[in-house]
Amino acid sequence: MKKIIYFLMSWTLIGLSLGFVSNTKPKYLQLDKKQTRYTVEASCGSCNFDMPGDVCQLAIKLEDKKYYVVGPNINDYGGSHSKNGFCKVVRKAQVQGKIVDDKFVASYFKLLP
Repeated sequence: MKKIIYFLMSWTLIGLSLGFVSNTKPKYLQLDKKQTRYTVEASCGSCNFDMPGDVCQLAIKLEDKKYYVVGPNINDYGGSHSKNGFCKVVRKAQVQGKIVDDKFVASYFKLLP
């Protein structure tokens, strides 16, 4: 009988703790239908776009200009040095955001197939 009570108590605690886990998407995954969406090339700025810097960082090409991205991290979409990672390939993405101080501040960032 004690085992059953402990079992039920543990599942109740697990259920309660899951109720407090945040279920909100990161800010850069929320599409604003009123804002313009751009289809861009996305990759590592230093590895594939010949941008200055020693650290691998997500960058985009927007209207023939290159910008480092603020918001999503280069590893948010898999390992940057994996077979299809941003340091190995240039991928297409759909983005929304603003250019601030020569950086693209993403409010939406989605990789395209």
